[in-house]
Amino acid sequence: MFGKIYFVIHLPAVVTNTRNFLRDFSALKARARKGETVRVQDKEGVFLFTAATPRKSPLGAARGKIAFHADLTQPSL
Repeated sequence: MFGKIYFVIHLPAVVTNTRNFLRDFSALKARARKGETVRVQDKEGVFLFTAATPRKSPLGAARGKIAFHADLTQPSL
């Protein structure tokens, strides 16, 4: 009867212009790293500035989680 209900998650966004973006770049970059989206408006359109998450290698993700408790110098059965 009502169909599907879609939930839209809106992340916090900071709206600024080009001049203020260049002036406050370090502060806006820190906010983007925290997960916020920075919207830069100018005459031609709107640009989004977000932080990309770095890719993790499988070896780096497993670092500290793999441990050997047995004596590896002795032969095993």
